[in-house]
Amino acid sequence: MTSHAGPVRATLLRRVRAALVLAIAVAALVVSAFPGSAAPPLAAADDAEGADGAGDDPVATVDILPVSGLLDPPVAGTIIDLLEDASAGTSELVIIQVDGPGGVSVDMAGLVAAIEEATVPVAVLVAPDSMPTATAAGAWGVLWAAADIRIVSQLGAVGPLLPVDLTDQDDDGVAEDVLAAMDPGSDGGATVQRLRDETVPGLELEQAGLVDVLADNYLEVMDELDGREVMTADGPVVLDLGADRTSRLYSMSLLARMLHAAATPTFIYLLLVLGLGMLAFELFQPGFGVAGFAGLLMLPFAVFGLTVLPVTWWALGLLLLGMGLFVVDTAIAGFGGVTAAATAAFGVGSWFVFGTGSLRNPTWVAAATTLVAVGFWVIVMTTILRAQAGPEGVELDDLVGKLGIVRSLLNPEGHVYIDDALWRARLEEDGRLRVSAPIRVVGVDGAVLVVRPYVAGTPDGDPGQGGTGSADAVTGAGT
Repeated sequence: MTSHAGPVRATLLRRVRAALVLAIAVAALVVSAFPGSAAPPLAAADDAEGADGAGDDPVATVDILPVSGLLDPPVAGTIIDLLEDASAGTSELVIIQVDGPGGVSVDMAGLVAAIEEATVPVAVLVAPDSMPTATAAGAWGVLWAAADIRIVSQLGAVGPLLPVDLTDQDDDGVAEDVLAAMDPGSDGGATVQRLRDETVPGLELEQAGLVDVLADNYLEVMDELDGREVMTADGPVVLDLGADRTSRLYSMSLLARMLHAAATPTFIYLLLVLGLGMLAFELFQPGFGVAGFAGLLMLPFAVFGLTVLPVTWWALGLLLLGMGLFVVDTAIAGFGGVTAAATAAFGVGSWFVFGTGSLRNPTWVAAATTLVAVGFWVIVMTTILRAQAGPEGVELDDLVGKLGIVRSLLNPEGHVYIDDALWRARLEEDGRLRVSAPIRVVGVDGAVLVVRPYVAGTPDGDPGQGGTGSADAVTGAGT
């Protein structure tokens, strides 16, 4: 048989280039479709005095932003947008309810400056949302310490503030400045120092004089703060949060929420593996299908997460190497040393891709994903490729000259039906050929048959020789 390694490699390179171009296009479309600024508040302020309340005193408005997880660039951008909107509008108070292990790749100095420059009082509430407890650690603890009003629930805690950024950026000076600005009095000095390296429960913070309000939710916060004087960038403000107040729940934009989810280590890992796996799957299929497009939708968010989170690059390299070895192993049907090497590289890379700290990929996730990868590439893909290879004992070269019909659209690749078997095929020249159209095999390119349209009643069935012919002339059996 003739070797067609060159054409096969060229085909794979063309598909890889096409996949990269499409990935960039999809990312551009997503960014252009969803602006990165924060979305409008979910609940607009209602005029408590009615529609004819012109000339009445404005109703006190409180903007509330609940957020949890890592403090990352999308969340930081939303907080800054909220503070700018509140300062430019009629907001009486901003409450940010937080719960998270720290920050990643965020400009903490800029975020603290935004709080200091806000003309509306800013309160940070450490309280649980869906979980039984809440902790503001790292960057979240710095945000709490820098707020005009510091609030903790009875089930909340703050600290440690160091490291501020889990990506090991040099932000520790911001924490030191914020701690130095806290003035708890003589009894709370030791607690301030503890915040640097320890998690301190809310009740202890309240006893040390570091908490302005002890409250479990933002409704209690508003009741406690009514009539209190708070110092802002524009001077002292007396909060008027009486019975006529209204609350607005501030929401992150769709893109910001997607990018915030993309900063979750396990989520990013799964997006990366699934996206690459789907693109690799398309290398073994004629044309570019749904799996490939799904992979292209996942990869931009996976790449964003890798740029935000602290990645162990040697482990990421092992993960990608393992994926590549699975593809090679499937292509050559080795199922031996290459399989073992692919499994080892993929498993080790999966476990250490985000280091060994608090962001480390859970062991069960890494192990389960590795087992699924082995099962997919070694068992599922082998079964699929064997089904595409036709009946045993039939060589591709034996099919040259035979007639068949198109089983799936040739555009220019697809499947054809010859001698009661399904084969991968590609048109000899660029173009499309509909399902059930007759074809003749004119050559072989690696594991793919090269075909051309067949028209009965013309010399050699060449459609360029004249004649009309009919699809009924071919029923699927070779002649």
